[in-house]
Amino acid sequence: MAKKVTLDDIAAATNLSKFSVSRAIAGKSGISEETRKVVLEACERLGYVKKGSPSGNEKKYVLFVIPKIDAKDTTFWMKVILGVESDLTLRGYSLHLKVTDQSENGVAERELDGAAGVIFAGHKSLEYIDMLQKYNRPNLVLTYPPYNLFPYDTMYFADREGAYALCERMLKMGHKRIAYLGSAERPSTKKRFAGVKEAISEYGVELIKVWDQSDSIESEQVYEDLKRMKEEGSLPTLIMCSSDAKAQSLIFTLNRLGLEVPKDISVTGYNSDLDETETIPLTSIGFSKREYGRLAVHYLMEKMENPWIPVRRISIIPQFSQGETARKI
Repeated sequence: MAKKVTLDDIAAATNLSKFSVSRAIAGKSGISEETRKVVLEACERLGYVKKGSPSGNEKKYVLFVIPKIDAKDTTFWMKVILGVESDLTLRGYSLHLKVTDQSENGVAERELDGAAGVIFAGHKSLEYIDMLQKYNRPNLVLTYPPYNLFPYDTMYFADREGAYALCERMLKMGHKRIAYLGSAERPSTKKRFAGVKEAISEYGVELIKVWDQSDSIESEQVYEDLKRMKEEGSLPTLIMCSSDAKAQSLIFTLNRLGLEVPKDISVTGYNSDLDETETIPLTSIGFSKREYGRLAVHYLMEKMENPWIPVRRISIIPQFSQGETARKI
């Protein structure tokens, strides 16, 4: 029989005190998120299961509602789900993943009724949230509130602030001829574009070109526009992108035109996973996506344990990631 992993084992593995380990696992104050992350990763690696899991009379799972189109997103949502699941396991709960499809009935009432809490992933899951009113389950919505005084807890990245800070950094590096490649399909990308426009305006600069790419970012239109700009000598010095995926594809388009990044044009991305090393080391804004999932569980559990807490807006601040795709001019 395998030896049961204890708090002492986790403390030894992390070089932390047993007191710090205990507070980190419980999600209590006085512990930095970096320390908490180290502790939870050690718990997951060693197979630690927290004492005091729900009794037989309590609901033992958290329902995670995610639209089918988002469930396919391996670059973001699947990593968030891994973070959610690992943290729930430590707390003695299981994860029930509900992938919704518009062609189906969506979330079954029995699934909501049996859940200890519910997490809704992204703005497209909001169509199911009103079902909660009947069951009054603690919940957390991982997107921006769709309207003022939205009566549910929400958690999201500070996309406007992050985009503003990234753009401001590029402006201070000397870039004045800036273009933007992105999409306004989602609340998050709308916020990113708003942050870029705000920084541009405050520095007295105008975007020389905006490509609103809702579909393929390797479209011939982008290629032809850049080709014409190259011939005219009117290329931007920097192209900011609404996501890392768009930035990576743009770099291949620039290579087709014989343009080097960042020698000829600087490129920035957005929404990097700071836990991973990318093939193309982008200059970007990002966060640990697994940690985002763990934070979601932390705030949901806090609401489950303290249902009197008022409705909250939880804004997670992303971090700048200095890659090799942007330079001073």
